[in-house]
Amino acid sequence: MKVDQIVTPALLVDLNAMESNLSTMADFFRQRPCKLRPHFKNHKTPLLAWKQMRAGAIGMTCATVREAEILVEHGMSSVLIANEIAGDEKPERLAELARHASVMVAVDNAHSIRDLARAQRNRQSQIEVLVDIDIGLGRCGVQPGDPALQLARCAAQQGLAVRGIMGYDGHLQAVPPSPERDEVVRSGSQSLVDSAALLQSAGIAAPIVSTGGTGTWSVSGDYPGITEIQAGSYLLMDNIYLGRGAPFQRSLTVLATVISTRGDRHGVLDCGVKAISGERGLSTLKDVPGARLTALHAEHALVELDPQSSPCLEVGQKVEIWVHYSDATINLHSHMYGVRHGQAEEIFRIEH
Repeated sequence: MKVDQIVTPALLVDLNAMESNLSTMADFFRQRPCKLRPHFKNHKTPLLAWKQMRAGAIGMTCATVREAEILVEHGMSSVLIANEIAGDEKPERLAELARHASVMVAVDNAHSIRDLARAQRNRQSQIEVLVDIDIGLGRCGVQPGDPALQLARCAAQQGLAVRGIMGYDGHLQAVPPSPERDEVVRSGSQSLVDSAALLQSAGIAAPIVSTGGTGTWSVSGDYPGITEIQAGSYLLMDNIYLGRGAPFQRSLTVLATVISTRGDRHGVLDCGVKAISGERGLSTLKDVPGARLTALHAEHALVELDPQSSPCLEVGQKVEIWVHYSDATINLHSHMYGVRHGQAEEIFRIEH
């Protein structure tokens, strides 16, 4: 199928760019002791997850129990839920999943540990945990050092299998690389390594020290003692990470059709907030110089044209839009078209 035959709005993936990103990341980790555990929440696509695995990833990271279930259903044997879960229903599902694969989950409080331990006993399975440490994001996680050790002891006493430490430097993903930023990344990595060593000295095995993202992978991935990196957005990329200096190519666009024009300054596309995320900033048009996306409505995107540099848009014309925030945009679609040289070669199903 040719790209101009695809019904819009539609999500496109430039296969050449995506494969370049895949190779760049895989090449970095190939000869290092630290390895890549890519984050599934970005693309939510089992076929892409398996491309990452075949390129050298040691397992997958995800954000929810449902994502872990999808990964295990599609043959993944090692999954990390890099997030806390609580209550009755989700721990029970996780405990059942642990009967079929190695599924780790982050913990940062005794209440969740008790919930997990109860579910584990009910299902007669073994739940694995990483102690989540706050390294500056201010979201989840305990403080490094003794608080992490005490939580690990609590988990072990409840019968959970402690596998190590994790901490997400999400507050640094938005900061462009610089010597100052990189030193903060290293400082956070050191606090994780030190906490893992503290657990080891107390007789609690902590072979896994997990951190990092698409903004910090090359710094934390090279830090002694860090064993795995959770980068996700690198594969498809978006405007946000491009603006932060990540050395990957944008491969993700939304294909849209021009449905209305007014003179040479105004155009309307058939994609609104139901097809492209706008909560972290507006996307940009690909290959339409001087054109600017000015607003997203439910089903419409408004485009302002510069008559000095923009070609006139014509009703029925198809244009591509660089995705600004990939996580939230992908979540709006059921599939992506993998395209190369104007042809759709593959269709990737997005799982929800």
